[in-house]
Amino acid sequence: MDASLGASETFTWPLGIDRTLAVPVGAQLRGQLEYGIACGDIPRGARLPSVRELSQELGVAHMTVAGVYKELLGLGLIVTARGRGTFVADAPQPPPGPDPARLTRLLSDTLAQAEGEGYSLRQIGEAMNALIARGARPPQIGVSVLLVGLFADATRSYAADVQAALPAGDRVLAVTLDDLRSGRSHADAQNADVVLALAHRLSETHALLPGWEVIPVGFIPSQRTRAALAALNPMIRLAIVATFEEFLPTFLGGVKRFAPHISAIQATHLHATDLQGVLDSCDVAIYATGSETVRALMPNKPSLEYRHIVDPRDVEGLVLPAVAAQRTTQRTTQRSTRPPPQPMPKKELS
Repeated sequence: MDASLGASETFTWPLGIDRTLAVPVGAQLRGQLEYGIACGDIPRGARLPSVRELSQELGVAHMTVAGVYKELLGLGLIVTARGRGTFVADAPQPPPGPDPARLTRLLSDTLAQAEGEGYSLRQIGEAMNALIARGARPPQIGVSVLLVGLFADATRSYAADVQAALPAGDRVLAVTLDDLRSGRSHADAQNADVVLALAHRLSETHALLPGWEVIPVGFIPSQRTRAALAALNPMIRLAIVATFEEFLPTFLGGVKRFAPHISAIQATHLHATDLQGVLDSCDVAIYATGSETVRALMPNKPSLEYRHIVDPRDVEGLVLPAVAAQRTTQRTTQRSTRPPPQPMPKKELS
């Protein structure tokens, strides 16, 4: 993936280091950048501050920022251009749509063949109009889409989001990175026509599916999550639990964005030594996907998963064009393997 270097503007979304959290500074910075890119808060193609600029702005060591950028570069989330800067990697270009000139050639060939067999232009026109009026189309050819995620339940939910946007006959299969590592989903991967991966897990997916073109998709907080946070009682004591400590500052920021009326908040992560104590002292817990064990740790208190959905912009701009292109390829292949049509008998069309 290449960044749109010429048209990019410097990223200005605020980054920050929360020194009250027991999370290393480098992990906080990486988590904010990785999550921000994956969920679209940091736009694709945006120019990131230089290592020196970000170091000075955050009061973080130069080597720490450089190390975070190196990790994100290895994940394929950012790209660098000598003398121009560091940029968020762009999404792959969607395949081009149908070629109008090819349609003209196809219809011209059909018209010439029909005229050569004795049909008049009036008859051809009437037959064509009748077909269009009936909406005659070739049978839909199902496209198989493989969506690779991290956690099984969430990945199935993401797959359902994509499935709802596809025509009938297409199917979306949900597999996890662990499924691919274990070989459990080898057949599903081999039979897929289109492969999708969460944007921040693209490099891991590429490593497990070498040779495949993998389309990265972002995610955003679901409407249900946003509504549930907004509806919380402002007087509660709220605990938030991240699955990975590097995402804790970003997770905390997301909760505060949708529940700004909550003032009593404690933040921790799934593997922290203070997890049980934080849960014991709260009234309600918000946990990240992958931290479902929180429910068992506080069985008599309400808890809510901070669930995401696949970014509809990526479904519209990346997934649907890729599926349509694959369907066109399948039709072309199917036509090339069919026996040639037999000449039509010369007769008047009713």
